Amino acid sequence: MYAVATFLVVAVMTLTFTRLATGALLATGMPPDIAAFQARSAFSGAGFTTTEAENVVNHPVRRRIIATTMFVGSLGTPTLVVSVMVGLIAPGPGSTTERSLVAFSGLLFIVLVATNRPMTRILTDVGRRYANRRLLPALSTEVDEELTLGADHIVATLRIDKHPDNTYRSLSAMSDGLPDVRVLGLRREGDYLDATGSDVELHPGDELIVYGSRDSIAALGSS
Repeated sequence: MYAVATFLVVAVMTLTFTRLATGALLATGMPPDIAAFQARSAFSGAGFTTTEAENVVNHPVRRRIIATTMFVGSLGTPTLVVSVMVGLIAPGPGSTTERSLVAFSGLLFIVLVATNRPMTRILTDVGRRYANRRLLPALSTEVDEELTLGADHIVATLRIDKHPDNTYRSLSAMSDGLPDVRVLGLRREGDYLDATGSDVELHPGDELIVYGSRDSIAALGSS
């Protein structure tokens, strides 16, 4: 029965990790359906289509995410197989039928929870937020409030202290990487650049003009 429990635990970790990997790939700008497919393919070691493989391999951050996913998958898949064999065949407490029913019931419950859209969204969002914290450029801890709108929402300025990662090198990409706030534009040496469709490359010293709740903007400055 311990082997059956191990099987269920590894199954939970497998489903959870693929969701987290999907969120991390989303943070690099990959479409949701492609990110989910790539994460599952990497974890199972099933391989990629040629075009999508090039998009992953040619991107340094995506390559690291996929490499980590493949490594974890190489550990988890054999454990699943061995746990199933030991749990259903090897002698132990309970008959083979009882252990099969326990394994099937547990796996069915795990699949139902894992395919639940709110749960999938939560796990994917966790992976995306973690990746964003690792990829986003260092922002100044000083938040300059430009305008107060309502009780809790403000327009503020955040200075970029360190050169951005390749993923968020442009102003438009930076806007996509901050889902909790809205990037309105960029101030550089007195000039203002709008964020809409802008591919302007970011540099240390640039000031991002953002809109959002006071807590969300303060969290960016302290991350």
